[in-house]
Amino acid sequence: MEKTSKFRLFIKYLVLFFFSFFTLLPLLWMVTTSLEPDKGLESYSLIPKKVVFDNYAEAWNYPRLYDPDVTLGTMFLNSLIVSTLVTLSSLLFDSMAGYALARKNFPGKTVLFWAALSTLMVPFYVIVIPMYLITMKLGLLNTIPGLIIPFMASGFGVFLFRQTFIGIPKELEDAARMDGAGDFYIYWKIMLPLVKPTVATMTIFKVLWSWNMFFWPLLIIQDYSKMPINLGLTMFRGQNITRWGLLTAGMVIAILPIIVLFLILQKWFIRGLTAGAVKG
Repeated sequence: MEKTSKFRLFIKYLVLFFFSFFTLLPLLWMVTTSLEPDKGLESYSLIPKKVVFDNYAEAWNYPRLYDPDVTLGTMFLNSLIVSTLVTLSSLLFDSMAGYALARKNFPGKTVLFWAALSTLMVPFYVIVIPMYLITMKLGLLNTIPGLIIPFMASGFGVFLFRQTFIGIPKELEDAARMDGAGDFYIYWKIMLPLVKPTVATMTIFKVLWSWNMFFWPLLIIQDYSKMPINLGLTMFRGQNITRWGLLTAGMVIAILPIIVLFLILQKWFIRGLTAGAVKG
């Protein structure tokens, strides 16, 4: 019986390894190609014949085509600024709105909640034209704030924080009020630290989404010095040849912050996804 259980466990791990390998195959190819000398030709090898790191240095300082001061490093910094500000502002506004909808009673509360929830049902491409016109009227075209301000709050974040705050016992607030604590103090010092898994989950989602923005920057950004890194990666592809070594090195640079962030916050991620899932 014990041998049968071990055999089944072995088969399970073998199947998991098989599917994991094929899932990670594109990533492995990308890393391998980035470590090989750039020949301008696409390689299909998963084991580099010669390991070099020149592609990373050249990719970081590429392209300098139209502006000698603009490189992939400049665009990396732009993405870092945009992702950081979008994430921090969204965490603040979404958590405050979620707390108010979970704990406060005021006229129109239900309508506001359903209005926030309804934004999850509207595809981005439906609202992109009104967003573009509003951004143009505000004079935010071709600016970094134009990449940040439209996404400083989200219906998904409001919903997730509301569901999490509902699951926290109300007695904690009552005890704090008896000690003279105000609304913002209770929210900032008592409630927010209790929803760390949700904060971690939203941090991963918002950083991942804002870091991977492509269509919106493509619409409103024309200045190379303000482009995020995803637009910068298109510079490696020319009309006649693609610099595969540089392109894959740039791709590794682009995904590295997301991987590091997920590894740091992974222990909170699943807990945050399930927090408040059974609360109404």
